[in-house]
Parts: sequence; structure tokens; C-alpha cells
Amino acid sequence: MFKVLLGLFLSFFILQQSYAQSFTLTRGDTMVAEADPYQLRDSESKVKNVSSSNLRMLVTREILSLGTNHINYFCWGINCYGPGTDESPDTIVLAPQEENNTFKGYVDPSGGETESRIRYCFINADNASDKICYDVKYLFGVASVTPGGGAPKNVPSVPASYDVYSQTIRVNVTGGKIETMNMLGQNVDLTYRYDGSGMVADASSLKAGYYFLFGVNERGPWSARVVVSK
Repeated sequence: MFKVLLGLFLSFFILQQSYAQSFTLTRGDTMVAEADPYQLRDSESKVKNVSSSNLRMLVTREILSLGTNHINYFCWGINCYGPGTDESPDTIVLAPQEENNTFKGYVDPSGGETESRIRYCFINADNASDKICYDVKYLFGVASVTPGGGAPKNVPSVPASYDVYSQTIRVNVTGGKIETMNMLGQNVDLTYRYDGSGMVADASSLKAGYYFLFGVNERGPWSARVVVSK
């Protein structure tokens, strides 16, 4: 009788485990290292539906630890979600044996030479227990990437804002070259000019979302971030 019950229990456990693994990831726990403390870095993974049914999938983000000045966000499908989003409001349907490679989890260090740890989970939207996760450690700065590699550099953040009425970005600096980057880590071509109180650029061509600014002036390198709303 005990063997029969044990067999039934094991069969149920195996079925539950199998059901809870309807998909696989190409990425396990990993580490991303970057010596430049104001260089955006990402971790990407492919997820595959290994079940015999269509699956509606979503992604969640859990911040295990977040370094000083670090900003974390992720992209899933055709959308990217800001630092305040822990669960993708959109789902993607995967057919049996279909693989999706659109996920990317980003950390913008904003000059912070330290580490962040983020957990990303891919979840069956119709059964929250059916999920698979992986952890990423993001390391930034020479001292973090290479122990004893040198003293951390201090890259200060400067004030920046977006004016929804004039559709312009204003940065509280007096000059120098400014680079603008979107949430996908792509450079955006904007021309900044000094208007007597700060550097201003026409941002009417930008889509809504987070943007990161990097520049150098007489005091050295700086970084800023701004939210563009439409």
C-alpha cells in the first residue's frame, strides 16, 4: 500500500514539475561586467514554448539589489517598460515549439561603480506557477570588474527636464558635447544649443519614454536622465 501511495505521489509530483516547465530559457544565472560606469548594458535571453499548447507569456522583474545611481528596466516584445514597472502589462503568445528572442534587461549605471542584482521571470499568464527565472549580476566600474583595478571615478548626475509644451529637453550645463541614448541603448541624434541658462534641444521627434544623456564639460564627464511624455 505504501509503495502504491508513494508511486501515486511521485507520479503527481512529476506531472506537476512537467507542467511547471512549459518553456525553457537559453540563459541561466549570469554576470554582465562593464568597466565604463556610464555605459548602458543589457542581458538578453530566448524563451521557448516546449509544451503542446499555445502559451500567453509575460515577464516580471525583481530587484534583488540596486547599486547607487543605477536604473533598471526591461523590454519585451515591441515595448520597453520604465524603471517603475515590475510586470509587463503586455503578453506574447507562443505557439508550441516557438522561440522568442525579444527580451532584454537593462541597467544604466549613471556613473555608479558598483553592482546590481536583478531576477527576471517568464511566466504563463494563465498559470502563475508555471514559470522559469534567471538572475543577472551587473558589475560596473574598473574596481568592480577587476579587483584592485583602480579607484572609482565619480560621474555626477546633472538636472535635466522635458517641457511637454515646447517639446524640448533642457540640461543644466553651459556647454560641451552631449550624447542622447534611448531605452534600447541606441544613440539619438539631437542638436543642443546654449540659450543663456542651459543646453536645449528640440525633442519633438522623440517617442515617449526614458532617455539618458551623457556629456563632458570643463568639470569632466556627467550623466542625466529625462522622461519624454507625449
